[in-house]
Amino acid sequence: MTRAQRADVVREAARIRFEGQRAGRSVDAVAGEIGRRLPLSALECRRLAYGWTRSQLVSAVVDALAARGLADPGLSEARVCRWEHGDTSPSADYAEALAAVFGVAPSRLGLAVPAGADPAWYRRPQPREQGAALSDHTPLTAVTDSVALQLEVEGPAGGPQTRDRVHRALEYYVERYGDYPPAVIGREVHRCRNLVVGMLARDQTEPHRRELRRLGGWLSALVGNFAFSASDYTGAHIHLGTSARLGGDVGDTRLEGWSLGAQSMVAQFQYRDADAYDLALQARELAGDDLRKSQSAAWCELRPLARMGRRSEARDAAARAQRHMEAATEDHGRFGFDRAQLHLHLAEAALDLGETADGRRHATASQDLKTTGSGGWAAATAVLARAAAGRRDAVEAVGLGCAVLDAVPADHLRETTRRRLWELHAELSSADPTGPVRELGDRLQALAPHVPPARSSPEINGR
Repeated sequence: MTRAQRADVVREAARIRFEGQRAGRSVDAVAGEIGRRLPLSALECRRLAYGWTRSQLVSAVVDALAARGLADPGLSEARVCRWEHGDTSPSADYAEALAAVFGVAPSRLGLAVPAGADPAWYRRPQPREQGAALSDHTPLTAVTDSVALQLEVEGPAGGPQTRDRVHRALEYYVERYGDYPPAVIGREVHRCRNLVVGMLARDQTEPHRRELRRLGGWLSALVGNFAFSASDYTGAHIHLGTSARLGGDVGDTRLEGWSLGAQSMVAQFQYRDADAYDLALQARELAGDDLRKSQSAAWCELRPLARMGRRSEARDAAARAQRHMEAATEDHGRFGFDRAQLHLHLAEAALDLGETADGRRHATASQDLKTTGSGGWAAATAVLARAAAGRRDAVEAVGLGCAVLDAVPADHLRETTRRRLWELHAELSSADPTGPVRELGDRLQALAPHVPPARSSPEINGR
């Protein structure tokens, strides 16, 4: 690589780092993205993800050695360069210091584990920070604050401007719901819904009450979605049940159908396939256009049928889902059902039916339609890993599973994807629980538990 080419690579790595920081991604995610886009070693990707020069890394390694009572024999930037380019390998002391500096396992830096090393040394908190501060959640909280301020202007019952702000807030939450941790955005949606509940407690004309209850229903549906993403199944059923009832009461069949479909998905992840399919049939009756019909068949019907062994019905649902998607005039539905999700559900059903090649094909198609690090990409990659496990390719399966954990911060990793990764680990462990499979299990075990969105508002009553 020429000096000019090298400078271009470093600039691109810096751009990826700042892009990731603005999106609130972790150092792991940034390092993974740099490695996917640029021809760099794992060690160099990690250094550039922090925004460090080689001189800064030298300083950090020397400090790590000193903390263990070791004197540095003379580390230089040139030696770090040789490590990064694979010309030489660091000694055991240097490898241990590098792992301690970055707070990750040696294998994730492309290094061998030093003989006799304490396997937990790299789990200590990372001692240094990236070169720029991560983004906060001010734009999100400002949306709900604006609704509250408008309510202050128009009074506790609200008015046309307040209702308009709630409409706009709902659309903002829908468009951005994948950009924030479920617990964070779920808390804000709760806060907004609480304002709607307060308005409903005041005298309203019947048209305005109807409008507010419809808005509250969609906010409840969104809260249920976040609760599910944070593994709060009981909360998800409560919120989605409320949104389905409100949808039916105000005549919003799209809200009612979506909520029943979401309840079907929750039941699927609780392995209640018969209940999930019953809810799917109710959702199907309310699907009024091709996109909703495709969503109902793929999202709700496919996997319960496949897991219950009803092969011909599952194939019929898959065919219907694809046919309706081709006929749909919209690109995507509320909360993101699109071609990528269609392929995702087709992939999972195919794997449940033992059709590994079809599962891999659909999972790859889903992954290709999503941005690396997004929730949809993570789900597709986890399913693609399951397809690799079905082909008995444990190396690829573990690599794909670890790629998800590298690219997505733990608080952004949805419950659905966590469950897929645990299923992958269980499947791989049944054949060989050692080596890379064990590392995947250790990383899953180390994930912090979800923090379900706080229940900051009462459920909306019938009147």
